[in-house]
Amino acid sequence: MYAVQHNRYYPVSSYHPLESDWKDYHTYTGSQLPASVKPWLLDSGSLTQRLIKASGGHFKVKVLSQSWQRPRLSECLLLNMKTRERAIIREVALLCNNEPWVYARSVLPGRSLTGHLRRLRKFKDSSLGEMLFRDPTMIRFPFQIASIAGGSEQIPAALRQPQTLWGRRCRFELANKPIMVSEIFLPAFQP
Repeated sequence: MYAVQHNRYYPVSSYHPLESDWKDYHTYTGSQLPASVKPWLLDSGSLTQRLIKASGGHFKVKVLSQSWQRPRLSECLLLNMKTRERAIIREVALLCNNEPWVYARSVLPGRSLTGHLRRLRKFKDSSLGEMLFRDPTMIRFPFQIASIAGGSEQIPAALRQPQTLWGRRCRFELANKPIMVSEIFLPAFQP
């Protein structure tokens, strides 16, 4: 049902200075991923549902920002967007037991926000992941996995950390309309 690369994970090349963590060509085998997050990085199911279960139902989405912007270069490449195209960029903290366990960034190209996906223009504090996995037209592409500096400018200042973090991102298509979701696991993540 979902296309998942089981042996190798490739971050997309980009040349944007704020994307250094996704830019270089890396290959990770399953044995190179930390055991604490490996099952979460490779899970093809709904992260939202796993977080709800792991937190005993104490799950909440905290919207950090949501606005029309130009995506980063590697996001444009992943979504086959022109560099001047605009998208809704949505950044959230996924809270479990009132602590931020995951930072998520979604890119919703303007051309994808038509028809039944038009509702995503005003998504508020609902879980995007829940909606994705309920849509019968949803297709998930292979994950891209990255080791990310905790102080990276890709992470909002309030969530930056001194240690290295692990993240994943992928392209989804809903009724053949692309969107991208990236998820970075924060130190408070204790499943």
